[in-house]
Amino acid sequence: MEELERRLERFGILPGLGRVERICKLLGSPQDRMKVILVTGTNGKGSVTAYLASMLSCAGHRTGSYFSPHILRYNERLKIDGKEITDEEFRPYEREVLQLHDKGQEMTVFEALTAIAYRYFADKGCEYAVVEIGLGGRYDATNVAKERAAIITNVELEHTEYLGKTISEIAWDKSHIIKNKDGIAVTGCSGDALAKVRERADAVGCMLRALGTDFSFTLTQATMSGNKIDYHGKKERRGLFVPFAGRYQAENAALAIAAAEGLGLDDRSIRSGLGSAAHPGRLQILSKGPLVVVDGAHNPAGIRTIIQNLDLYPRERLVCVFSALEDKDWRGMLSILAPECDAMVINQLRNTRAEKAGKIAEEARKYTKAEVVEDIRQSLSRAKELAGKKGMVLVCGSLYMLGEVMG
Repeated sequence: MEELERRLERFGILPGLGRVERICKLLGSPQDRMKVILVTGTNGKGSVTAYLASMLSCAGHRTGSYFSPHILRYNERLKIDGKEITDEEFRPYEREVLQLHDKGQEMTVFEALTAIAYRYFADKGCEYAVVEIGLGGRYDATNVAKERAAIITNVELEHTEYLGKTISEIAWDKSHIIKNKDGIAVTGCSGDALAKVRERADAVGCMLRALGTDFSFTLTQATMSGNKIDYHGKKERRGLFVPFAGRYQAENAALAIAAAEGLGLDDRSIRSGLGSAAHPGRLQILSKGPLVVVDGAHNPAGIRTIIQNLDLYPRERLVCVFSALEDKDWRGMLSILAPECDAMVINQLRNTRAEKAGKIAEEARKYTKAEVVEDIRQSLSRAKELAGKKGMVLVCGSLYMLGEVMG
């Protein structure tokens, strides 16, 4: 997997479907050999992908799931029935796409991985593939597939250089994963975003189910170990366990259940699949004494949901370990997060797109105490010292950082 990244990383992000369409055609159009479910949205799409894939597997359907990005290793991105692809399984696919590249087929890392995912799932006989969109929707490489179901979790301002400057423009882009009039669509969007999603579904002739109108949920219990919800949709489903912490996960679970209902899954599969889902880095407790919690939030909306759920974690002090990519709204994240912290420790990501730790720390000091410890592991140790045994350390700002903290 390192060779794939080394040779293709220089191409960066190149929106458009032309390249991946040509690659997939040369690979035998594997995306057409299974029922594909596309999941997009500003936040929650990884969790929804994990929930729905687990439900489908519990229903007896061989199911691939594709995530972006990874935390610890690329293998996390490609799973079949919850089991990661092995290095040995990945290598022949890596060689195949790199041979195409050597013959003149341009591709980005993400396009290559997406083509590999579809080919791998098809070769292994997957009936379903639940696929997390990488960026936006309309021109994301994953959108090369004709979807059986499309899920749009929510829309906030993000990637404005690619997707548009307003919520409506971004929602318009994301709504273009809806292409199949015989498919189903589910959304948690509201306001202008919902209007754009409805407009797209109507234009395609696809049935749309919207949260708050066609289905809803009641959060009955929230703890740092997970949630319990009652779901109100085509059927009342009470006492469902959601295994990820954070009240916002109740909404993600409801979206996955609505899609599962549309796909005809039975109650047992929905209930057991939801309860057994796994996805790292979502308000995940790494250790106690002090309490260390990691979360993949990397935009203001994600940070806001963390703050809204901090009351689930008893603590005397809160110290945050933080870093971010330069193209993320890290100033917006700090304006929400830093005032809640007793102190912050800023580290330096080893990534070409990383923002300078000193620059982030300077901004953080407008709100709280902040210091720079460039090494990621040492920054965690320093945060533990500052928190004390009865404090809490929160690690967030970048999924890339989580890999080094959790590895």
